[in-house]
Amino acid sequence: MEFIKGIKTCKGDVFFESPEDKIDLKSALSQYVFISILSNKKLMESGGIHCENPEDFRNLEAYLE
Repeated sequence: MEFIKGIKTCKGDVFFESPEDKIDLKSALSQYVFISILSNKKLMESGGIHCENPEDFRNLEAYLE
């Protein structure tokens, strides 16, 4: 998955945040959890991607559209 490859190039931490959870997407285990979240539209709509480094978010934006 290209998005996961993009995360690996980020300088800071990258999270998927929802009202219930905050998942560190730099962790391999969390990446597997995130991939399962991708298949659930309701879960995806309840959260979003947060990058500690604003430059990282700009690099990932293309995958998020």
